[in-house]
Amino acid sequence: MTAGRAWSGRSAGGGFGHRLVAAFARFGGLHVCYALLIPPATWYFLRLHERRRETARYWRRMRPSLGRGGALVMTWAHFWSFARILADRFLVAYAPGALRSRSLGFATMRAARETGHGCVMVSAHLGNWELSGRLLASYGLGAFTLIMVQDEDPAVAAQVRAALGERAVIDLADPFAASLAIAAALSRGETCCMLADRTAGAATRTVAVPFLGGRARFPTGPFVAAAVSGAPILPVFCIKTGWRSYATFALPAWTPRFTSRAARAGEIEAAVARWARHLERMTRRWPMQWHNFYDFWAA
Repeated sequence: MTAGRAWSGRSAGGGFGHRLVAAFARFGGLHVCYALLIPPATWYFLRLHERRRETARYWRRMRPSLGRGGALVMTWAHFWSFARILADRFLVAYAPGALRSRSLGFATMRAARETGHGCVMVSAHLGNWELSGRLLASYGLGAFTLIMVQDEDPAVAAQVRAALGERAVIDLADPFAASLAIAAALSRGETCCMLADRTAGAATRTVAVPFLGGRARFPTGPFVAAAVSGAPILPVFCIKTGWRSYATFALPAWTPRFTSRAARAGEIEAAVARWARHLERMTRRWPMQWHNFYDFWAA
């Protein structure tokens, strides 16, 4: 993929793919659903040439010893893994009890929310970030607001809302309005949940830092919001740890600081690099759950 072809803002699979997965989850149950996902996962693997190629490159980055054939096998397995994780968003609603979850870091999440400055919870397209919203709501930690670009296929968005419920959202389509809304939410002591791996919009709001053996661009917005408001950064990941089990990992929180205007750029880069190191460790541990099917390292 060329440098100009990057994240489009929309989920892989499209409206038809999500409707198909939802139907399998509703009528098949977990085991039947997962088995039925093999043919469509294979079809998408064969049809989506660029995504297949970029995912194979990702696997050669993660496993340099893999040859071309090995990388393609891992890429097919990656597509099927992604389909199962999509299905889990619907299974949790249509097949109660099919999935189990546990929290590894509840005390960390609670402490981060009790600072009085709100909390900036950062995650990534690793694991099942959409399911994490439902799980976090069950912990009784108060109000959560999702910060995101609302550029999803309306059919996909409707399917996900039907399964996971409505969520408070601040749309990043207007960055200035979004920054005001985020500041207001943090001033009320609320938690703002942001996906801090994909970039959208002006490159001036991103910074390139080391990640998985290369340099990749990450958004600076979450870290600027935390530094300005005094809110802690709390990395959280919802990872599929077994055939039917999930764990929510809350890593140690920290609060970025701006000490001076001259040092600000370096302090932002240091905060983003710290986040990238957390994300790299989690990605290396669960490489099959990385869901960025494009050239993440493009210039």
